[in-house]
Parts: sequence; structure tokens; C-alpha cells
Amino acid sequence: MEPQTRYATTRDGVRIAFCTMGEGTAYIEMPPVPISHGAGPAEVPEWQAWDEELARRGMLVMYDCRGAGMSDRDVGDYSLDAWMLDLDAVVDSLGLEQFVLFAPDSLAVPVAIAYAVRRPERVSHLILWQAHADVAYITDDPRFAGIMNLLDKDWVLFTEVLAQAFEGFSEPATAHREAAQLREHHTAQGLKAALTAAAGIDVSDLLPQVSSPTLVLHRREGRQDLKQSVQVASRIPGARLTVVEGSSGSWALQHPEAVLRAIDDFLGWTGESAGPSGATGLSPRELDVLRLLARGRSTREIGAELVLAVRTVERHISNIYRKIGAHNRSQATTFAHEHGLTGPS
Repeated sequence: MEPQTRYATTRDGVRIAFCTMGEGTAYIEMPPVPISHGAGPAEVPEWQAWDEELARRGMLVMYDCRGAGMSDRDVGDYSLDAWMLDLDAVVDSLGLEQFVLFAPDSLAVPVAIAYAVRRPERVSHLILWQAHADVAYITDDPRFAGIMNLLDKDWVLFTEVLAQAFEGFSEPATAHREAAQLREHHTAQGLKAALTAAAGIDVSDLLPQVSSPTLVLHRREGRQDLKQSVQVASRIPGARLTVVEGSSGSWALQHPEAVLRAIDDFLGWTGESAGPSGATGLSPRELDVLRLLARGRSTREIGAELVLAVRTVERHISNIYRKIGAHNRSQATTFAHEHGLTGPS
């Protein structure tokens, strides 16, 4: 599934790049405003696997916020209302009446909260990753100030540190790829202007007004204090809070299957991958790993063929064993042959 980039124009004249994958229920994955990963095919393997999983469940919608990625870069308005205009433009272009809205950390969370209050008829379900209502919680942190000091001094080092802080210091290879994407999809001046404008945003007063069913997801050992997610979940009527294991700031790294299970349960989705011979529960990437494993490839050879880090392959193998009830390569190979998962030689 190769998503094709399309464009929508906001009411204030900014062109917003977006793409879709899959069909069915619309699931809008906001960029971690004011940062964007790129409204196109994911370059990081873990993100590819995540996108593929969601696209098997419905229509995944991704977009670049203003000032970033393939959207217009020369932008003057970085207000909360302006970021909501970006989302409105994509929704209107697709003609969506209702959709699931997923806000991945950063400024996207308060933007999504404000949007759900302003457009309650559109947001069927709201999912917030590592939630907070007041951006000052992030911008007033001395660690954030230290990172921001790098922006004017060393753009490359700034992106490397920012990516490491977001993805988690246990994922250096992935964070390095993310840093390269940050430099590709942003300018230092534009990102500084957006972050400066975001500093005063606080939607705490809007939390009791959220009427959409809401799921708050939080990484137990992540960089953000759990109490922030607890405060948001406790003030949104009927909101559900789910804590997943791991330390990565990303929902697609470290136990992504746990995040997907929580989302599936919240939305009432089956979450079953349409793999051959009834091999339900395995993601497309896990099926790729299992096929190569069953052909006798080593962990390093699998990583080289699928362009994955060895640690990532090991994590996929561990997930495969758990899902199919195997304890070693021999049992996994037998399972693959019995279910016709070895594929063409």
C-alpha cells in the first residue's frame, strides 16, 4: 500500500499535504504538532508496520501540519485556531462526516481536545497519547529549555537530541533516522516560530466539555509524568486511561501490539490481521519475519533483507512466539509450514 500525497487548502489559504491508506472507518493520525513525519510512505520500518496495521482496520489519514513537511512552509499564523484549520481542511477535502481522531503527544493533544469541543459532531472517538492540556508543562521544563538553546547554535545536534528525547534513548538507531526526517521536513526558523507560538496554549478549561468517547494512553516509563495523563483523563467525562509498558515516547516502538490492543478494544475493532491460513494476530511485518525465519535465515540476515535493526527483528520474533504459542525457531518454523506462511522460495 503506497499512499499518494494530496493537498487541501485551509480557510486562511495554506496548502496542507495529506494521504490515506486503506478503506473503511476514517482514523486520522495527527502529526505531533508542530512537528510532522511526512504525509507519505513512512521511512522508518516500525512506522511502516504501524501504518499497515491501521490501514487493515480502516482508512488511515495522515497529514503534515502547516509550516512542515510537504505542506506550505512560509506560514505566519501558528495559533491554536490555525492548527485546527489544518485538520478542518483535510476533513473537508475527504468529505468525512465522522472519524476517529488520534493525537500523538506534543501540541497535537491540546489541538485535538480543542477540536473535539469545537466539532463534537465530527469526532466519533478521541484517542490521546501521553496527554496534557497545558503546553507550559513541556515548554517550562528546564530540559526543554536546554534543547531549545541548541536550535540556534547547532541545527543537526538539536534534531538529534529532540528525536532521542521523543523516541527514547533505548532506540538510538530509530531516533537517528527520525532526526534526519526532522531536518528534511522542517526549517530551524519555522520550527522555532511554531514552538514559540505554542508556549502559551492551555485547554484545561475545555476538558469537561469533551463529549466524544475518549481513550488516554500513557507509556509507563516514558519521559512524561503519568499524573499529566491522569489529570486529563479524570476531567474528561467518561474517559478511559490505559497504561502500556516501555520507555519510548513513540506508540509504534516498544510493545506496539499493546497499544493496538487498547485501541481495538476501545473502538470495538477485532484487530485481526488478514494473514493467510487463519494466522490471525500477526502484523504484516511479523508475517514477513516469520516467512524468512522459516526459510532458515538468521536474525542478522532477516534484518538485512527487511532493512530492520537486529534488535527490531528480535522484538518481532519475540512477539511472533507469543502470538503463535511457540518457544523456539523450530516450533515457529513448523507453525509457518502448517499454515502455509513460508511463501514462494
